[in-house]
Amino acid sequence: MFKLGETVQYWGVKADGLTWMSAEAMTGRILNRNIDDNTYVIEGRSGAAHVVPERLIEVRR
Repeated sequence: MFKLGETVQYWGVKADGLTWMSAEAMTGRILNRNIDDNTYVIEGRSGAAHVVPERLIEVRR
């Protein structure tokens, strides 16, 4: 479980029911948590919000 406002790295996003994977880690900030489907809303560097499954998120090192 991640804290709101925490900076994390993520490896993909969920869109239209599909999960899109990335070869490189992206960095963003946790905006919200969706308990129903175990995802988080993350604000990326561009300012866009992405829905990301919890399994694709790790604490930024």
